[in-house]
Formats: sequence, structure tokens, C-alpha cells
Amino acid sequence: MSYVNVLTLYESVAEVTSHMLLAAQQQDWDKLSELEGYCAQYVEKLKMYDAEPLTGEAYARKLACIKRILADDREIRNLMAPWMVKLNTMLNNNHGESKGARAYGP
Repeated sequence: MSYVNVLTLYESVAEVTSHMLLAAQQQDWDKLSELEGYCAQYVEKLKMYDAEPLTGEAYARKLACIKRILADDREIRNLMAPWMVKLNTMLNNNHGESKGARAYGP
């Protein structure tokens, strides 16, 4: 695969992560999950084809994409953290209730 195609894949990942960030900002967790699937497909392709080292402008474009991807990912994680704490609390409360129901149930 040519370096142009590899760069296109990096740019595609960056574009999908931007959409993922938007979904997280809107708390559209279903959309975020769907987009994660697309992102994973692009990443798998990158693993297969990103062996050739890039130089010059191509390297700069790749680096810019990676920085954008990482920044979006960091912001997505920041937005998801409160939701994940809430989910964890709900799961732990349900687990405790089930345990109590079994202990004191009929």
C-alpha cells in the first residue's frame, strides 16, 4: 500500500474520532459505540499497511493526525468518566441488591 493510502487511513481515523468526540459531547453513547467500530476497522487496516517509514510532508501529516486522534480520545475519555462512574455505581448497587435478595429471599 502506498504512503498516500496510509495517510488516507490516518486521516480517516482522525475524522472518525472527531465524530466520536461530537457523539460523546452530545452523550449519544450508541452513536459513539457505532463509530468505535468504524475506528477499529481503520486501525486494523493501519496495522497491516503502516510498515513503511514516512518522511517530510507525509510524516508531518501522519504526526498531525496522530496528535488530533490522541487529543480527541483524551477529551472523549474526560467526557465519559462521569458516565462510567455512574454506570459502575448502578452496577455495584444492583449487585449488592441481588446479593441481599439471595441472602434474605424466600
